[in-house]
Amino acid sequence: MNKALRVPWRLLSFGVAWILAQGIAESVLGPLFGAISRSVGESVPAYPWSSLIGVAAACYVALRFVDDVPWTVMALGEGAWQWRRLAGGVLVGSAAIAGTAAILWGLGALRFENMPTGGIDSAALVEDGWGGTALRLLLLLGPAALWEELVFRGYLYAVADEAAGRWVARLSSSVAFGAVHLMNPGANVRTTVVVMLAGLCLCLVRERTGSLPAAWSAHLAWNWVMAAVLHVPVSGLPFATPGYRAALHGSEWITGGDWGPEGGLVAMLVLSGSLAVGLRRSGTLAQT
Repeated sequence: MNKALRVPWRLLSFGVAWILAQGIAESVLGPLFGAISRSVGESVPAYPWSSLIGVAAACYVALRFVDDVPWTVMALGEGAWQWRRLAGGVLVGSAAIAGTAAILWGLGALRFENMPTGGIDSAALVEDGWGGTALRLLLLLGPAALWEELVFRGYLYAVADEAAGRWVARLSSSVAFGAVHLMNPGANVRTTVVVMLAGLCLCLVRERTGSLPAAWSAHLAWNWVMAAVLHVPVSGLPFATPGYRAALHGSEWITGGDWGPEGGLVAMLVLSGSLAVGLRRSGTLAQT
């Protein structure tokens, strides 16, 4: 069958398997997480884990029964989970968002403020000490970042790469990544462009390391530093701010405003610079 003709059927099969598997996972995890929430007296969301289970199951079904290809096409081959690759991803993601925050601080657009205990979105996490909140955020953001990587830099990238080449894989997966984030509070054209740039950077992490988990650790580090260290919204979603927060001041075009520092011009410039450097070092700027 023609590769281009196979793409819609492969994606459709993946989507159907995802919906069915996630529905089953939600039916099992929903009552379990509800009981845990009642037991600990706080909301413990099940959706990151049910989404991860649904996507992982869909990847297995698609690769094993539809495509008949190994996990290596998703950069999940032997050694993909090596700690050096994961640590490299953490370093890249942390440096990118820390650099963004440092520039904003230097411009006077980011200032740290003391915060009283309390005041948090009820669907996220309840307030706690810094360590407890940081751990809870890791358990929430970790599976969320992993299912996104499995979808966008994993299966979608692999299908597009096989059908039309690396640049189509990069662009299509990053556009889809940005489009999904349009559902987040406060999303607009500017924030979507920044998310697409982040997607392209994560594609380069996947390619340079040969490891999808490295892209996941970079993605997780970026989000976790914002939520647990800076205490700012992550893609428009608020989280706990125990003790302090990094408050953004000035034009939303520069700072990202309520979306968080990843939604402004500074983040756009940092990601664009990182992308240019990554492409040059990979020798891909000259590729057609």
